[in-house]
Amino acid sequence: MTYRPQAEVEQLTVKAARVHQSLVQLRGRAISSDGDVTIEVSIDGRITDMVVSQWFSQASPGKASAAIVLIHSAALADVEAAAAEIRRELTEDYRVARIVDRIVTERQTRHVDNNPADDRKSIYDKW
Repeated sequence: MTYRPQAEVEQLTVKAARVHQSLVQLRGRAISSDGDVTIEVSIDGRITDMVVSQWFSQASPGKASAAIVLIHSAALADVEAAAAEIRRELTEDYRVARIVDRIVTERQTRHVDNNPADDRKSIYDKW
């Protein structure tokens, strides 16, 4: 069997595009224990939907903002857990692992040379 690097690159590109599209469409959701607040967030943490009950409007500003922060954090945890499952398709691919290892090795070599311009985070940290 002939090794075809271009075919491998195309396969990885298709896989990465599929994972990216799934992440873009992903939503996390959380509901307060009393049911007064429901928040839905996208993978980047933006609130995409929020529903509050009429009783919620009677809460003090401090209690209302604390509830929103708490439910937003829970929705983020929900979306991050789902995203980890989706990302696993890439992170468990041996070809991706080889590429990441190569990049890390190159980055460490450059870092030894004191190149502060290459002190960036991994692409996985941005997800």
